[in-house]
Amino acid sequence: MEDEALDPRADLMYGIEELQEARPGYDQAALYYDGKVPEVFTNARLRRALAAHRIDFDLNFAKTPVNAVTNRLKVASVTSPEPDVNDLISKIWQDNQLNIELPDLFRRAGEYGDAYLMVLPVEDDQGNVVRVEMFYNSPQTVRVIYDEENPRRKKFTIKRWCDGPYHRAELLYDDRTERWTTGANSRGDQPKDWIRWPADPEDPESWLLDGWGEQPVFHFRNDRPYGTPEHFGAFGPQNAVTKLQATHMGTVDYQGAPQRYALTETSTTDTSDLEPGDFDDDDWPLDENGRGPSDSGDDSSLKAGPGEMWLLRGYKAVGQFDAANPSVFLDPIMFNVRAMAQITETPLRMFDPQSSQRSGESYREEDGPFISKVENRQTSYGAALHEAFTFALRRLGVDDPVVTVDWVPARSVSTAEGWQTVKAKIEAGVPRRQALMEAGYRAEQVDAWLAGTDDAELQRRVDVLASLADSAQKLGAAQALGVITSDQVTALMSGAITDLEALAVTQEEG
Repeated sequence: MEDEALDPRADLMYGIEELQEARPGYDQAALYYDGKVPEVFTNARLRRALAAHRIDFDLNFAKTPVNAVTNRLKVASVTSPEPDVNDLISKIWQDNQLNIELPDLFRRAGEYGDAYLMVLPVEDDQGNVVRVEMFYNSPQTVRVIYDEENPRRKKFTIKRWCDGPYHRAELLYDDRTERWTTGANSRGDQPKDWIRWPADPEDPESWLLDGWGEQPVFHFRNDRPYGTPEHFGAFGPQNAVTKLQATHMGTVDYQGAPQRYALTETSTTDTSDLEPGDFDDDDWPLDENGRGPSDSGDDSSLKAGPGEMWLLRGYKAVGQFDAANPSVFLDPIMFNVRAMAQITETPLRMFDPQSSQRSGESYREEDGPFISKVENRQTSYGAALHEAFTFALRRLGVDDPVVTVDWVPARSVSTAEGWQTVKAKIEAGVPRRQALMEAGYRAEQVDAWLAGTDDAELQRRVDVLASLADSAQKLGAAQALGVITSDQVTALMSGAITDLEALAVTQEEG
């Protein structure tokens, strides 16, 4: 506190420094996710030609590890055992369109490694909180500074942004919020650049606002204290893919229009003014001296077509250079994609759906590290989301809210092999509830299924599901062999499912 008394801008300048140091890493992560990273060592002439026409041939595989995780992060429900609290949760969800906001938050957290959810209470004229606003903030402009003695405790949060010619900043503490601004066109690099920024121009003390007892900023991160982009391990392989693809595209012209050569006889002179190039400089961008990269002569006299005659004067032999073999580029591209999958713990089929055809159980084994990663994200993000809703409910008058965040399972059984495995576990003595939860179903789903269902009935249902999945697989194989059509398979499966649903309704009513 003595340091703050001596220099009230100490935390402000420290936070600004932290933001500036972290910003390049976040910018780089965004470039790789968006596929905007250029080729590392491109040929100067080819670079000019592509830049002049604003052409790129990017293959952006680096975003796949981010999207693969994000697509498995689906909040099933946020609930409370108290009906009134549930109503408040539903209102918060609808007011803030969290079905749209949360997927974007999770994607940004994967893209940058960090993302922030602001939860700001909104008061009426009497100072009563009537609602809360929840919205995403980028780690490029917001950063939580953690206490060095207790890294789990937030010391303060800085938010900095530009507002026309001004730089604005807010420092959020548990007990207060400080508002700062610079003068017009000031860079804000020095403490003297910053002055207090009153919320009410007529009240100079309104630069300091009361806090809420805790900071209204919630940190979604995949590591501590700060996260790492999900695709960080893909940066190197993506550089290689970009290089190979750009170089490959540079050789395509030679495959469509091969480079030729001609050998002349000794002591002969070709006085023709026709030069052998197929293209003139009009087909290429000019350099800074107004010269093109190819020859500047007329069109070639060697023209293919009916009645055309080729006149070769002074040449004893002609030929062409073979273009580079495409596999020289495509094979290394696939190697780097496989390396990317390995490094980021992302199944290869998410980069290339046609990479292999294996059994469902084989896929489950391959997905093991990836599913573990998704479940870790669910645990981490779920804790932050729980804190955010708890904070919001407290502001709305709920003293000790009890909140539960449930996720859609990262993996669930949907194949014949999977249901046969569930059946085998139950027959071996594994409790039915445990076997179904290991199959990827939520605890509340399993409890609802088991309520009022005896062991024999549950065993029958598992047997039916296993048989249905096995039949679907066999019908698919028959369709692939041409024994049965797709329409017939659909009709058979639809009829079977309809009959099972009708039977279940009859049993429940009886």
